[in-house]
Amino acid sequence: MRTRFADLVGCELPLQLAAMGGVGTTELAAAVVLAGGMGMVPAGVPIASGSCGVNFLLPFRPSLEDIIEAASQAPTVEFFYGDPRRDFVEAVHAEGGLVAWQIGSASEATAAEDAGCDYVVAQGIEAGGHIRGNQGLDELLAAVMDDVKIPVVAAGGVATAERFVALIGAGAGAVRVGTRFVTSPESGAHPDYVSRLLEAKGEDTELSGWFNQGWDGAPHRVLRACIQAAMESGWRATVPPNTRTDRDVSDMAMYAGMGVGDVTSALPAAEVVRDLVRLLD
Repeated sequence: MRTRFADLVGCELPLQLAAMGGVGTTELAAAVVLAGGMGMVPAGVPIASGSCGVNFLLPFRPSLEDIIEAASQAPTVEFFYGDPRRDFVEAVHAEGGLVAWQIGSASEATAAEDAGCDYVVAQGIEAGGHIRGNQGLDELLAAVMDDVKIPVVAAGGVATAERFVALIGAGAGAVRVGTRFVTSPESGAHPDYVSRLLEAKGEDTELSGWFNQGWDGAPHRVLRACIQAAMESGWRATVPPNTRTDRDVSDMAMYAGMGVGDVTSALPAAEVVRDLVRLLD
């Protein structure tokens, strides 16, 4: 199924991988691209060939030079957790790339469009990881689509084909998925993190402010059990458990969207893509 988003970024399917700092890998992005979706990697991770973008987190203050270097290699550069900046957009466009901004409100989406962004990612509070706004995805998606003309990607707690097709039917140009891909063998997630995601229910997640080291004031959705363990140990780092972790992971930030209850098996990324899009016409 082609959409304006798919035509814009050059992928076959209206599906985007979330970048997922700490566990997002080139291998995971490449597998999603080969399956027909759009891959994403966090800044600092080599991009995959084809339709793959790189994500910058503004609280960590990327330099313009870093952004220009990424834009010279990646066809799409995405930004998150900061006011849209025209100088960043123009720098990427000067390198021939597309620019996206992940937003949490309709007003922020309008600012991104005014700054020259090519598409926006509307993130609902159901999402795992750091949350920008305070609205559910359905409400936010409708408000953003009313206010901007550029394609809108829907993100937040999507784990089933039924939810995926419903969001496309509501007008989303694509759907962005993270938690299901964390459990794929191509991701860099620690095995214990994967196991806990597979065991969790949707009600086992919580929006917290605990894991805030270097990123003050940003609420984030994680598994509730890791918050309780971290409050006992004092661990507050934002990095999730990954294959490089050499400590007990029980008190680390185990990001999980509200759709985690539907994530019950650790499938290769290509199988996840096929399952999510199976109801599309």
